[in-house]
Amino acid sequence: MGETGDAEGQKRFEQWLDYVQQMVKLLEAGGSIPTGPTEPPFELPAPSPPPLGKPAKILVAAPHPDDEALIGALPLRWRLEAGARVINCAITLGRSASERRRRAAELRSACRVLGFSLIIPGDEGFSDVTLRNRQEAPEEWAAKVEALKEILDREKPDIVLAPHAEDFHTTHIGTHYLVVEALGKHLHGKGGGPLPLIETEFWHELSAPNLMVGVPPEVLAIQIMATAEHGGEVSRNPYHLRLPARMMDNVRRGSEVVGGQGAPSQPFVFAELYRVTFMKGKERVLPRPGGRMLGPDQKLDIEWLRTEFWPE
Repeated sequence: MGETGDAEGQKRFEQWLDYVQQMVKLLEAGGSIPTGPTEPPFELPAPSPPPLGKPAKILVAAPHPDDEALIGALPLRWRLEAGARVINCAITLGRSASERRRRAAELRSACRVLGFSLIIPGDEGFSDVTLRNRQEAPEEWAAKVEALKEILDREKPDIVLAPHAEDFHTTHIGTHYLVVEALGKHLHGKGGGPLPLIETEFWHELSAPNLMVGVPPEVLAIQIMATAEHGGEVSRNPYHLRLPARMMDNVRRGSEVVGGQGAPSQPFVFAELYRVTFMKGKERVLPRPGGRMLGPDQKLDIEWLRTEFWPE
């Protein structure tokens, strides 16, 4: 290359090295921010005035404490921008019975940050929400389905979020099947539905997401702040600090997986990916083919979901 080329190459390398090192410094700076649970409660971001008519009610079926924050971009935006009421139904408080009191305290603090109300079935959540339990202890599983159905009957949500069926972790997968069965019983015989069931991802990517939701920086900051309230968990693995990186990679992946192979990258920095399906009675209804984008400034509307995704 010659001396000039070598000098230019070294300069370019140093610029990219500085870029990477700045990212490392940001990660280290985030590590110095205190985690929770925090008392007294934080002041919550005020939602926008709800639109005319009844505001939406959204139920998040979170397999563990922290999932409500990690996948909560869409319901959080809905609360802040459209005055929706978001209910976090804590399916479990984790595997270890000795840790559940701590995890419940962290969860309450996280929900205050998010502005979500909280339901913990039976005060300590369900135990052993797995496909193995479903197969080997059908009566125990049926009791869990009935208990969740009763929550759905009482709350009557307009939208439900739950993990997809291949989200790696056994409790995430079990939560998917628990929610589908309970929703089917809730809707069956009432002419219920179609009700949007929005599948979420965390441990394993959705194979066919059909909705990419742009996430404004201030919304992501609230998600990180809420995740950090799970102080006992993030002390062993600071995954709250890596949430922006996952959201950035979602834009790379979602621009083409949702937008179509070869589609241009979306012009925002952070996004979450979901799969919109529907429940009608006990039946799962597949959505209209194709993916949709919801930009950070685009209006949130249940009717938009139904119009864009309902197959009829």
